[in-house]
Amino acid sequence: MPGNGYLVIAFENDNPGSWLMHCHIAWHSSQSLALQFIERSKEIPKLVEPVALGFQKMCQTWDSYYNRSQYQQDDSGI
Repeated sequence: MPGNGYLVIAFENDNPGSWLMHCHIAWHSSQSLALQFIERSKEIPKLVEPVALGFQKMCQTWDSYYNRSQYQQDDSGI
């Protein structure tokens, strides 16, 4: 893409959720060269509600591990 150019992306909007579009060069993502698409946002809650407790437990487990971890992540992890 040329400097000061633009890019048009087309995709089928058929999968409710929050989707990350990013560059596959890790430090680019760390420098905010990523964006998020929210598809069919009104349909997301009914998909998430059944598994919300599982997510909460997983997040609590991760927080407990990470807070004791010797290694702390300082980038996006992509």
